[in-house]
Amino acid sequence: MPLRSPAPQHRGGPPGFSLLEALVTSAIFLIVLYGVYLVYDVGQANYTSSSRKWDVQSQARVALERMGREVRTAGYANPKVSDPVVIATNDAFSFHADLDGSGATYVTYSRRDCTGTVTTTLYRNVSTATFCGGEPFVEGVSALTFTYYELNNVPLPYPLTSTYTLDSQGAVTGTATPTTPAAGGQRNRVRQVKIALTIQQQIGTTVIPFTATTDVALRNLLP
Repeated sequence: MPLRSPAPQHRGGPPGFSLLEALVTSAIFLIVLYGVYLVYDVGQANYTSSSRKWDVQSQARVALERMGREVRTAGYANPKVSDPVVIATNDAFSFHADLDGSGATYVTYSRRDCTGTVTTTLYRNVSTATFCGGEPFVEGVSALTFTYYELNNVPLPYPLTSTYTLDSQGAVTGTATPTTPAAGGQRNRVRQVKIALTIQQQIGTTVIPFTATTDVALRNLLP
């Protein structure tokens, strides 16, 4: 009976991947990795956008809260001042009041610097002599509007226009001073101020604006 030789034995570990299998596996891995990156990138962009929106909204609200609190004191002093509203235009407001008990002073809010140039900065000027520029209060301001009303909620001027200067007294420049409000004049009849403030930030090519408004009654001038 003839002898049979044993079947050949395979030496070493299991067979490896072919080049084609390795390429297909790598391609699938890269596709999955790209999908994960897209999900992360979109999430990060949404987070950044939401964070910036919150920053813009916070700045606008904080600024309006302080402006409203100070504007509300217009006319407050001992003895009482005779010129509580000094400048009242569509984009600048100056009033006379004692903010902290140290004496009456003039407070001016405007986007205009002392050359009369409209900027993207909201200035707050506290002085007894000047009515323009001042310390930067808020940056990135794209719009600032003041609207004025009499005691019976009639707007000043009436009918309301997009630009206006009550009593023809516009914002001043340099060391110029505004005229004294006359009894019965438009500035002397202001009893309520509506403030609208728009702040915006830019992320790449995307502009994020936010507008906040507040209505302020000049409580010291109410009967």
